Amino acid sequence: MISTPFNSDDYRVYPKRWIYLLAVSMINFSNGNTWITYAAITFYTNNYYSNNNAALFFNVIFMVLSIPVGFLACWWIDKFGLRSAYHIGTWANFIGNIIRLVASGTFIDPSIRFPIAITGQAIAAFAQPFVMFLPTKLAAYWFADNERAIANTLSSMSNPIGIAVMYSLAPVFVNKTTPKNFFNMNIAVTAVAFIPVILSLFITASKPPTPATPSRAENSVESPSFLDGVILCFKSKTFIVLSICLGGGVGLFNALYNNLQPALCVKGYNPTFNGGMGTLLIMSGLVGAAISGIIVDKWGKFEKVMKVSFCVAGVAAASLSICINYEGVEWWVVLSIFVFGAAGFSIYPIGLEMGVEATFPVAEATSTGLIIMIGQIQGVFYVVMTNLAVGKPDPHDMAIQTCVDQNDQIHTVLTWKWPFLIWLACISVLIMSFVAFFWPKYKRREYEAAKRWNEIE
Repeated sequence: MISTPFNSDDYRVYPKRWIYLLAVSMINFSNGNTWITYAAITFYTNNYYSNNNAALFFNVIFMVLSIPVGFLACWWIDKFGLRSAYHIGTWANFIGNIIRLVASGTFIDPSIRFPIAITGQAIAAFAQPFVMFLPTKLAAYWFADNERAIANTLSSMSNPIGIAVMYSLAPVFVNKTTPKNFFNMNIAVTAVAFIPVILSLFITASKPPTPATPSRAENSVESPSFLDGVILCFKSKTFIVLSICLGGGVGLFNALYNNLQPALCVKGYNPTFNGGMGTLLIMSGLVGAAISGIIVDKWGKFEKVMKVSFCVAGVAAASLSICINYEGVEWWVVLSIFVFGAAGFSIYPIGLEMGVEATFPVAEATSTGLIIMIGQIQGVFYVVMTNLAVGKPDPHDMAIQTCVDQNDQIHTVLTWKWPFLIWLACISVLIMSFVAFFWPKYKRREYEAAKRWNEIE
């Protein structure tokens, strides 16, 4: 008899998988909120926390800590499973938000606000690898083979959606009218962080009672140890190309989010528009990722979808790097960001799935974690490099800028022409490398197809 995920006693899926998907999606959404809270209100943040680089530090600490903590999270998830990793990530994220909330109160002395807040941010940053490495693990164990890509898309894209929502809402809380409204803003962020804590009551097992697919059956191929898995990943040329190019894309996205608001405000765009562009970047990406997830679930065209999307994203990046230097071209900025988001983000979730395919039977958290960590390493490099390339604005830009409204902060207004050209050059190199050198094998799918064929015989 043919084994299928839906009507076989050997392979079946459980309704509870949707609760797990909701829980993993919500913690990724909340952690994205926490990460990017201050990026869209850079100048207010620096002033309120009495540190000229406060917003930058709040952002970069997530990327820096994800590297050492990432190895711990990879090992932990592969050894102890999804359940304990979810609880660690959920509680670290919530506790970090509580500390940030306390630090943002006007009752706290301004001289100690930043040290307390960065402590809370660091604790929440500790949670990031534990939650961002979960989507491929969840999809592999709980979902059928024709559901994996879309499940991974929904859970992994929840993090950038959380970033987009916060990028849009932060200027609503903190603006010229309410420049010190940080406490109320952090109440909202902390309330969202409490939702995964409630959902943690339903996360009671790391894997279902019976496997969803042949690759997760008890008699399937055994995953190597964590260290052996890391070595196998870096012995794979396909994985090396994927991790550098996809990870680089993640890093360049982080740099874009960090630099987008100050780059737009110096050209006179209003804060509402600037925050909306961050939201548009992710929301268009959600559409692109959903479409690509459906395509690869149905036809399995991972490589073709990724290469076409990468090339389209490169064209949009070139367009954005040009229009970002002009004022009054909202339509051009909107079009560039929409296309870049839709094409660029469609690569991310299927790229994580491709990492699992290329390195099978290496545990899912290992391949996913390495890709994300490599992306974070590149992200730190891109953020620092682009911030070093900023320039002084000309008198016209100083007259139209909407970045600051106080003369003592005018020195913080900068131009972003060269940083965006550097950003574009990095994207171009990644695209050319990916198209030329990425020729994958679908090891997990081939294994599952062979096992089903043997069952038929």
